[in-house]
Amino acid sequence: MNPQVRSSILFSSAEGPVLAGWERIPWDSSWLPALTLLITDLLSWPALFLLLSQLRMAFAGSIGQFGIYILILPAVFGCLALNTVGAYDRRSQMLTLNYAIWHFLSLCVAFALTDLVLSEFLTFGDLIKPSRLIFLIDCVGFASVTLIIRRWHARTLRAHQSRQNFVLIAPERTATKFEKNYRRHGMPQELRIHPECPHGENGHEAEHFGAAWEEVFAHMDRNTAGLILGIPTSKVDPDLARLLALLNFRCVPVYTIDSFFELEWRQVSVENIEPWWGFSQRSALVRNSVFDHLKRWFDVLFSAVALLILLPLLLIVALLIRLDSRGPSLFRQTRIGRDERPFTLLKFRTMRIASENDSIYTTKNDSRITRIGKILRRTRLDELPQLINVLNGEMSLIGPRAEWIKCTEIYERELPFYHYRHLVRPGITGWAQVCYGYGASKDDAMEKLRYDLYYVRHCSFVLDLTIILKTIQIMVAARGR
Repeated sequence: MNPQVRSSILFSSAEGPVLAGWERIPWDSSWLPALTLLITDLLSWPALFLLLSQLRMAFAGSIGQFGIYILILPAVFGCLALNTVGAYDRRSQMLTLNYAIWHFLSLCVAFALTDLVLSEFLTFGDLIKPSRLIFLIDCVGFASVTLIIRRWHARTLRAHQSRQNFVLIAPERTATKFEKNYRRHGMPQELRIHPECPHGENGHEAEHFGAAWEEVFAHMDRNTAGLILGIPTSKVDPDLARLLALLNFRCVPVYTIDSFFELEWRQVSVENIEPWWGFSQRSALVRNSVFDHLKRWFDVLFSAVALLILLPLLLIVALLIRLDSRGPSLFRQTRIGRDERPFTLLKFRTMRIASENDSIYTTKNDSRITRIGKILRRTRLDELPQLINVLNGEMSLIGPRAEWIKCTEIYERELPFYHYRHLVRPGITGWAQVCYGYGASKDDAMEKLRYDLYYVRHCSFVLDLTIILKTIQIMVAARGR
């Protein structure tokens, strides 16, 4: 890039870049909507309770003394419950019926526990037990108010985002792939694409890539939600890198395609990561860490207890399978586990034994699936025998899907960085399973790989809890396949 042009872009004064005059719109801060909702929730419960108490006093006399914890505890339990269903995540689909159902169900569980604690452990002496009628009305009112606020919040945020734009600088091929993913995720912001092209001196290609930055900045304004770099950061001109750093911290967020995938879509952009991606410190939790050991202990404890409790159910399901179709109750298949070690996976058989190997994929309404198999697949009950694999250390409760050895051989050849998913134990359920569902093609396998690598990099107790809750939703709604 011409030094004079570069200087004019970088600085309009001694204070910094031209774009430093822009002010970040507060609503754009990812934490601000969540903080607003949290404060509103914490205040809604005591406000409704005090209002209902005043109404009762007006019609039925004094309600007596009550502890301050009746104003605090239900609000805290309610907020924790809402957090488990993504009520503070701006990416949650809060306008859908599915979200509304889980919003109410999570609060029902939270308030049932709260009522138990208040009635049995925290009410004594001169304090009276809280009126069940007032408590019930407050629960319904709180659930309704918080849902209405979230629906308003979602519409407001959506309308605000629809006026925004992301600016992508990338070669044509990269831009086309990214735009396809962008549209598929239904992003409300406009995507403005600026082609990136080689730039050199004296007609020859230089070592670094350049772009028409003047034109890019001319199209950026207060409604620009972010600048996305679709070129390797190692090939960005050092002075431009300095400008982008100032831009990121003062005005507009600057993303690489990889970071955009992770922050906005909770995936890893497999096509754009570098070969040394697996060496990242953020991926260290999956190997020989306190988290790894604690997770293994939990796997052993949970699977042992679950097998004892579920033994009658397992026997009943096994009997129904034998009565429904000819063949064994259990299906055994060689799968690939941690460190690419093969093991024998156990599942309840859901397909006719004579046609198990007709195809490596199961299609929708597959004729090979038995009558009882359809129920088992939709409710995910066919996965229960894998608790034995978990107990043996071959699997974990949560992790990438254990793929058939034949599928693994194909994916290893055709999908980049597929081997990274074998850094962790495969799981009965996982981030890809709850976010994308069943895959029946190479394209589906690529999409699920993006989620699997996100889990490898970001595995944590919080993410595991999120996966468990999403799995329960799928099982209750019978949305498995």
